[in-house]
Amino acid sequence: MRRQSHEESARGEIERLAAIIQTQNDIALAGLDLDVVMRLIAERAMILCGAGGAAVGIIEGEEMYYRVCTGYSKQFEGARLAIASTMAGTSVLRGEVMRTDDTERDPRANVDAARRLKVRSMLNVPLKRDNQTVGVLSIASQVPFAFVDSDERTLELMAGLLGAAMGNAAEHAAKQALMTEVASIVTALQESQHLFDSFLNNNPALAYMKDESGRRVFVNEPFRRFFGLSPGVDVSTIPDEQLMPAETVAHLQEQDDQAFKSGQPSVSESMIPTPDGEPRQFLTYRFIARDSSGRRFLGGVSFDITERKAAEEALRRSEESFRALIEGSPEAIFVHRGGPLLYVNPSACSFLRLKASELVGRSLLDFVHLEDRAEAAGMLDGLPGRGALPGRGAHRVREIRFQPPDGGVLTAEISSLRLVFAGQPATLVSARDLTERRQIQARLVVADRLASVGTLAAGVAHEINNPLAFVISNLSFLTEELHAITGLLPPGRLDELEEVLEETNEGVNRVRLIVQDLKTFSRGDEEQPSAVDLRRVIDSALALARGELRHRATVVKEVSEVPLVEGSEARFGQVVLNLLINAAHAIAAGQPDKNEIRVVLRAESNHAIIEVKDTGCGMPPEVLSRIFDPFFTTKPVGVGTGLGLSICHGIITGFGGEITATSEMGRGSTFRISLPAIRKSKLKAG
Repeated sequence: MRRQSHEESARGEIERLAAIIQTQNDIALAGLDLDVVMRLIAERAMILCGAGGAAVGIIEGEEMYYRVCTGYSKQFEGARLAIASTMAGTSVLRGEVMRTDDTERDPRANVDAARRLKVRSMLNVPLKRDNQTVGVLSIASQVPFAFVDSDERTLELMAGLLGAAMGNAAEHAAKQALMTEVASIVTALQESQHLFDSFLNNNPALAYMKDESGRRVFVNEPFRRFFGLSPGVDVSTIPDEQLMPAETVAHLQEQDDQAFKSGQPSVSESMIPTPDGEPRQFLTYRFIARDSSGRRFLGGVSFDITERKAAEEALRRSEESFRALIEGSPEAIFVHRGGPLLYVNPSACSFLRLKASELVGRSLLDFVHLEDRAEAAGMLDGLPGRGALPGRGAHRVREIRFQPPDGGVLTAEISSLRLVFAGQPATLVSARDLTERRQIQARLVVADRLASVGTLAAGVAHEINNPLAFVISNLSFLTEELHAITGLLPPGRLDELEEVLEETNEGVNRVRLIVQDLKTFSRGDEEQPSAVDLRRVIDSALALARGELRHRATVVKEVSEVPLVEGSEARFGQVVLNLLINAAHAIAAGQPDKNEIRVVLRAESNHAIIEVKDTGCGMPPEVLSRIFDPFFTTKPVGVGTGLGLSICHGIITGFGGEITATSEMGRGSTFRISLPAIRKSKLKAG
């Protein structure tokens, strides 16, 4: 954006200079027809200064005669008004340039007249002849603060040209005072030329003019200084080859020829070295001018843009380095400007599992977990600290949850930073994926918890097992003795006692099973590990669970070829059966056609993967985080001990595997088992 602004500014100055030069030529062509000259000056002044109206007023006694008007001032052409009542009256009476930025605030302005004409800003330059104010050149706009210093200088120059032209006309009209008028015209022309020369020589651009033979007929002072030419040197006698290398001359000559041939203004960039060989980059505007005889000349104005080009190149390299940095960053990078995303790096696409085209144009808040959006909005909306420098004012780091469109919840550590992106202020948001780290931390917590509880469970099982053996033995003795004294008991009493003993036996057996589970949980599997075919494990578990599954869901089995794993077929079968039963219990009975339990067996990175997926009720996060805890259960009292999944966890991890779970309320759960493939060396040894 900065480059375009400089080019437009340079081009505007060049075009204004060209128009003034052309106006001077046109005045010469118009001769002494003062009406034509005045209209030409008024129209050019209005266009060059961006005004809505322009007027040339001539003083006649106490009145101002508006001889030429254009734009929305056209309605006053031919009018005669008292000087004091006109909007330009103050400028005329004082004989000085008057710029009114806002007629509503400037005490010099004729407010009533300005309001009638809806004029808000004016620029008035007195027209002078023989140091006497003879009129005024005015431009006006319906917008306040419409004119700047460059417009004032331009209008003064145009007024000087008009004053000179009026002097020529006055000389022609007053034959009896020919010598006086000639002196006045010469003076006016000299002043005009001096102003014109001052304009060209104080402009930073290198200006020159050539005839059709390629000979320079004019250069300004910056041109002379650049090439080291003293003021007295006749540039028409110095060929281009004496000033520049041959290849530069050929390049510039080609551009000059094209401008002469087309007759149209053109803009081009060229490298022109200084006399000591330093390369400089120039932006040159070329145009065609004509003298009074119609001869054509090529005008050129060149602006040194070397520093700007160097800044642009440095910016380009900086942006390339910045882009390479964030393109290769492992963190997800998002850039936005108060809403829609402008840029995302590859890590951001991987993080949200979307293509860049699917992210750019959308708000990052669309992917933030609903419960975290209020907190995230403060970091993602707007820029931190108005007036802050780019790279400053970063927000503190926060943890935010994201929800990719394909499901799941991701936790990320995000921070934001203000910077300049594509030439405008923007906000960079960096997100570091913490999901896997959190999962590992959770697994470590569970493993540590299970290890502690396992030690405790071994002791508890031992302490319960000894008295339990006495209870079981005594119950057996009581049962035998009860049958021995049957004849001594009243009628019906035997049945009552047998029922009590049966209930007691059920309770004791339940305690025995719990103790057995505790032993399994604490010591792991004591069987010798062997090569296990998981396809047989799944088939066996499905056969055992068929009665529990068929009334609740349709079972889908997806079994692929997988490597053998090391472990216990019985223990693995126990794990899969437990997961199948839990999946069935998560689904209400009665609608098997509307629910599904999917069992998947596949290979992945030298591991065998078992997945048990259900479309049941799902689990909230607070339940999911505790499902592998011993004695934790969501089932009714008497239905489960809370050891099933903790035992499953112990079996799988005991054989070097991993068991994890994901769940979403109302959509179901997925349990995933990963077991390493048995090493080939062990297979050969076996």
